Amino acid sequence: MKTSLDRYLLSRRRVLQGAGALSATALAGRSAWAAPSTALTFIGWQYQPQIASENVDTFKKLYDENVTYELVSGDYHPVVETKLTGGQHIDMMYSEEDHIARWHTADWTRDLDGLPDMDAIKAGMFPVSVTSLSLPDGKMMGLPYYAGHNAFIYDESQLTKAGVGVPDSSEALLDACRKLKKDGISDAPYNSAWGQKWSELSWSIFACWYAEGATVFNEANDLVPDAAFKKVLEFHRALYKEQLVAPDIMTMPDEGVPSYCTGRHTFMVLHDYDQKVANDPKLSKIAGKVKNALMPFKTHSTFAWTAAYVMGKQPVDVDRTWALLRFFGGKAKDGQYHVIKRWALEFGLGSGYREVMADPDIVASFSKWRDVETASKQLQLATSRKVAKMIWFSEWDLFMMQHVQDYIRGNGSTDELCDSLVKKVADLKTQYQ
Repeated sequence: MKTSLDRYLLSRRRVLQGAGALSATALAGRSAWAAPSTALTFIGWQYQPQIASENVDTFKKLYDENVTYELVSGDYHPVVETKLTGGQHIDMMYSEEDHIARWHTADWTRDLDGLPDMDAIKAGMFPVSVTSLSLPDGKMMGLPYYAGHNAFIYDESQLTKAGVGVPDSSEALLDACRKLKKDGISDAPYNSAWGQKWSELSWSIFACWYAEGATVFNEANDLVPDAAFKKVLEFHRALYKEQLVAPDIMTMPDEGVPSYCTGRHTFMVLHDYDQKVANDPKLSKIAGKVKNALMPFKTHSTFAWTAAYVMGKQPVDVDRTWALLRFFGGKAKDGQYHVIKRWALEFGLGSGYREVMADPDIVASFSKWRDVETASKQLQLATSRKVAKMIWFSEWDLFMMQHVQDYIRGNGSTDELCDSLVKKVADLKTQYQ
């Protein structure tokens, strides 16, 4: 029998897990009165599809429009690429930031520069979101679906019991984990997403690399395995070797969130919106005890990302599609952030817009489950992953996760791992020339 937490997490965006969802036909909705005869086409992934459908209907009524919404189940990005390769027409679609440049290079999407109010829209975003949504040459490719970052959380009651303060360095974090385990307070004090999916080990280890001050990739998009880079790798290996993490951490479902909500762990690096889950008494056994702090590494930065709504290369009508894009990814013509505000209030998803994150309703809602000031400071310190715009990055990223997992388990030396990661970058660059 599924628990409330299982059902909640199953309903969230599970692009790679292939979770069941409503059919595209069921979500198509009705056409508005006097709407254009040619429908705009909108492709979406598996995050609250019934709400996405309701948002489509709101847009159709507000703009007197005609839109067909198609839900993609399963592995979203590859499925959409198959559709586009086969010639299917799509006016607007979701995209993670690491596919923005790839799809533009394939001539499947168009940039948004020059469209009405684009400069003002960009000016209202956090800089890290503008970077996420832009090509390396600065062209804006999408509007924000949501903006997130990897956050550091802890169970305050366990720290109090152990007499340990909130760690502010990797050394202090390791020492705290050792004491918590020795004192019998937690058998696996540290938890994180260490699986091989793009939103798991890739995101969590990049967050630690940036927090420690690692360059990771330079301006030429060459890997830089500097001292900070290696220190983070060795930190992960030490956690595993000393059994300060669960033995199955690399295969935990739902990015390790259900395990954390049991109260088994003290610390976790996780997607910022998941702190809402950890502090929900209907979903978590430790609700009210989970606090957030800055990433406990040298620079306290983290990895931040912004998912996007992007426009197809040849929309049936640019003005109509731009209105659809702005309704979902910004402010509608009535001055309301219909979609973005709903995601924030109901699910804790952050926004790329300063105005949205300063909205009193959202501030009050977020304050119930996290320290807003700390989260705001963490976002200001966050780093966007520019290298993700390289069309070869997704292949390197999977290679990296596979080999880092092996390394964490004790296979090979740090230098050997770094050499293999550097070589893979060089090989892929040559391949994609």
